[in-house]
Amino acid sequence: MEIINNNTQLAAASAGFPALNSLPDLEKAEVSPLELLGEYWTPEKEGETKRVFFIDIIPTNSVDPESGETIDLATVRFLEKRGDTYRTIRNSSKRLVAAFEVFSGDISGKPFEVRYEGKKKNTTNGYKSDNWSVHPLIVK
Repeated sequence: MEIINNNTQLAAASAGFPALNSLPDLEKAEVSPLELLGEYWTPEKEGETKRVFFIDIIPTNSVDPESGETIDLATVRFLEKRGDTYRTIRNSSKRLVAAFEVFSGDISGKPFEVRYEGKKKNTTNGYKSDNWSVHPLIVK
């Protein structure tokens, strides 16, 4: 990356980007308490619970472990508050995603308690799937 250190270079570099002259000095900016990268939540034990705000459901590229091909997997995203910081959490469990797909209307920003209930045997095949409990929270 080239560092621009004089007005002539800045004028030449900003010719195609007139808004460059109005950009703020980021050295003086405060860091937001929101961590955007977040984490993929994979509960390890039954009863693991998170109190979160629903953000949305997005497609995420994933590799199918059986075929090796790339597929779009629906992924639910949440915002979690921990002390004075916030971070995003995501999970692609079909049952968890389905729980949020059934809501009608806009639930973005609404609070929920999401609890992992362990593995449950599927009735259609020999596999087990993650089982969840999802409850809206009433904030007083």
